[in-house]
Amino acid sequence: MPLAHAILGFLDYQPMSGYDLKKIFDQSITHFWSATQSHIYKALETLEKDGFVESHVIPQEGKPNRKQYQTTNKGRGELRRWVSTPLPLDVTREAWLIQVFFAHGVNNEDIENLFKKRIETLRSCLIDYETAQMHIDQNHKELGIKRLRDLWQLTLDYGLNHYENEIVWLEKTLPRVRKLPQMEMPKGK
Repeated sequence: MPLAHAILGFLDYQPMSGYDLKKIFDQSITHFWSATQSHIYKALETLEKDGFVESHVIPQEGKPNRKQYQTTNKGRGELRRWVSTPLPLDVTREAWLIQVFFAHGVNNEDIENLFKKRIETLRSCLIDYETAQMHIDQNHKELGIKRLRDLWQLTLDYGLNHYENEIVWLEKTLPRVRKLPQMEMPKGK
């Protein structure tokens, strides 16, 4: 399960609380994998039950106690096994392509608008990736391990390339959308 393995990966860097994990998710891998606070805590519970992590309660003055997690030897072994095992190809699910597939009942301008809005959204995401770049640089300074920074950069470069390529496809396809035949209702309607 990718969420559990991402948690093991972060805990391999250093012990953290569930709150710390959510924060680091949002600052480092949210451009390709997101997690809610409740999903993180549920995964931590399962990881602890399975012996992959252990927790320690740290008393704090004036605040609730802090529950901090760290990987066990079993957890580190599971992480190494998982990151070195090829995964099956994920099935792509793009809701906006369902819109395009069934857009025979709307005019070409409306379809063109879908494409233009998609380009706008993707360009906005690319701007957000600049923030991800800053987090990579900041996290690298804190940990100081060049190999980590280079691996993190590979994941960001993948996302940038993916969105840039989609924008190219959308822009290349817009003239075809403008020249689609007139709307026709399917037979039997």
